Amino acid sequence: MAEGGGNRRIDRILRPEFTAGLAELSLAELRERRDECLAEREYLSLLRRLVQGRVEILKAEIERRGGGDQSPLVERLATILAGEPQGSARGEAVRVGVPEEEMLLARRRVERLVADAGLSDPTALDDDRLGRAVDLLAAEEREVSERRTAVISVLDRLQDELKRRYKEDPSRVLS
Repeated sequence: MAEGGGNRRIDRILRPEFTAGLAELSLAELRERRDECLAEREYLSLLRRLVQGRVEILKAEIERRGGGDQSPLVERLATILAGEPQGSARGEAVRVGVPEEEMLLARRRVERLVADAGLSDPTALDDDRLGRAVDLLAAEEREVSERRTAVISVLDRLQDELKRRYKEDPSRVLS
């Protein structure tokens, strides 16, 4: 991800010290870190889906140019984007909503990518620029997915420690 800085939530979560010494953390601190990971995972999931949606739109334009559905792009948007996943792919109920300000940040990030690639009107792009735009957004989607995978790995370590504690003392679940 192109954004800099070391104080973002993602930066904190991916630092080795975030999961160092988990056994020594208070239950409240452990849960706080878990919740932070859940929030980042949901943000990255939203961002990834926004980027994937843009890629799907561009690929639909490429397909149209290759002789596919010739109806206007705007009329096909619902069909193009119909494959949006619902819920979590990990078999969990989504417990953390993405706050409105984070949804706005995700949308702005995708809009910047789109503006940088000149994608406001995919039908106006020549084939070469359209192909490059797909490549740019696909690379962004891979990077977001890699970050999401890394966050999930941290989340799993935190969850494992919570489960260990709950097995030792089931009364902690309710505390």
